[in-house]
Amino acid sequence: MKSGFRQSMAWLHTWTGILVSWLLYFIFVTGTLGYFDSEIDAWMAPELPQNTASVSASLNTANTHLNTYGRDAKEWRIYLPLVRSEPHLWLRYQQKNADGKLKNISKTLNGENGEELTHRKTGGGQALYRMHYRLHYLPKQFAYYLVGVFTVFMLLGLVTGIVVHKKIFKEFFTFRRNKGASSWLDGHNLMSVVSLPFHLMITYSGLIMFMFTYVPFVMNASYGFGEENKQHFFDDYYQRGAPNSPSGIAANQLPLNTLYQKAEAVLENHNDSRRAIAIRVFHPHDLNSLAVFSLEQQSPSDDGAKLILHATTGELYSYIPVYQGTRHVHSIFLELHEGMFATLPVRWLYFFAGLTGCVMIASGMVLWTTKRRKKALANPDGLPFSFKLTEGLNIGTVVGLPAAIAVYFLANRLIAVDFAHRAEWEMHSFFITWCCFIGYGCWYSARKLAAVAWYRLWLSAGFLFALVPIVNALTTHRGLINSIKHNDVVFAAFDFINLVAAISCFAIALLVKKHRLSPIAHKLQHTRQKEAAV
Repeated sequence: MKSGFRQSMAWLHTWTGILVSWLLYFIFVTGTLGYFDSEIDAWMAPELPQNTASVSASLNTANTHLNTYGRDAKEWRIYLPLVRSEPHLWLRYQQKNADGKLKNISKTLNGENGEELTHRKTGGGQALYRMHYRLHYLPKQFAYYLVGVFTVFMLLGLVTGIVVHKKIFKEFFTFRRNKGASSWLDGHNLMSVVSLPFHLMITYSGLIMFMFTYVPFVMNASYGFGEENKQHFFDDYYQRGAPNSPSGIAANQLPLNTLYQKAEAVLENHNDSRRAIAIRVFHPHDLNSLAVFSLEQQSPSDDGAKLILHATTGELYSYIPVYQGTRHVHSIFLELHEGMFATLPVRWLYFFAGLTGCVMIASGMVLWTTKRRKKALANPDGLPFSFKLTEGLNIGTVVGLPAAIAVYFLANRLIAVDFAHRAEWEMHSFFITWCCFIGYGCWYSARKLAAVAWYRLWLSAGFLFALVPIVNALTTHRGLINSIKHNDVVFAAFDFINLVAAISCFAIALLVKKHRLSPIAHKLQHTRQKEAAV
């Protein structure tokens, strides 16, 4: 430990930062992609067409399907194609199996004609999103605790960074080009300050999201221990159950379209401009049947809005504009973290703020090795193992994770559609690529050729991203040109972003070549000329 408060904070910032940087980088990269998880879902299921059905047509289709196949169900769930997370009509209900027991059925339908829509098995954007808090190949509970510990370290790194850089705003306007460690320090400071409020919010709210996992004592004190008691708590806390009990008396239920119109009238009377995006019907065709309408989110503070109507009469049962009490506070943190309320411009703002977090962590990793390279190279026994390992992990993780994401997209198109375990192998391809890049980085770092590894791997990542739109065009009818012609915004934007990523990787590779490889080559040539002259 160093003497003095700021010196101690600098030591703590440096060492906690490097020890957790690789996993934090993984969390930030996958979490940032999560802000477009639904768009990635759509691209990775090219068999699903663009939705053209109106709300009215979708409700009529749902009404016909549920009355035909879900007559005996305990509840119906209808998700309308109104928001990005549900681009098609989605239904969930129960049917009796051969034993007379109810089993859950889920269907994605064409809202216009009721045709069932199917697509290839894929992890999609949801798999990438879940990885930022569940990781992969690890038990769920262990992953939650591990991510929680690393999130605390992230928060510690942010706070100690603020203490260390007391002239934080002055440093924001300082950037020294081609100055080695000083340049990396300035870049690290710039990325840290430009989105500091976002980084603090996203880190703290991430801890709040899992507060019942990390601090379960209040929940256990009221509900007791055990999985069953835990489920009772969450049923109460999230209001999962039916608001009432069935009467056992059969009754005719109003059509879903009629109920939706009545819900719109109630919302208008309450000056509520939000749309109902999902319907949950409890006890269908029972005298006590209720239709619960979930409303879209327009801000972090309006989650939990529900409108409940009697499904047989259309009369108002209750109207809940937002969650109440502590649930409301918890919900605000959750919505700020996930950005479910965000419009497209705000989601892009979240995405770019997440990218600055990725660059902040990556630049800190590079800064650590840059500041220690001269001393490591001067070691008479060769490069220390700790330095070689750290540099190799830095190279393989900083470049390897973006490349792994490109391979993940390529695997979605190249693995046979009817392959039984294709979703699992999409994810396996992701981690295999990452491990290969780490191995390559460690090998070249051990040979004192880290600059070569940086150059070649960034070049490889660029080619992989460039292949994504090419392979998409060759394997589907929704390539970039066709997507532009048919105004298929999601597919066109996805391919375009991959091209931007490819160009960015190539640009970084050229910068590495100019500032790292060229001086080394020039020095080598000069040395050879001197030797030849002698």
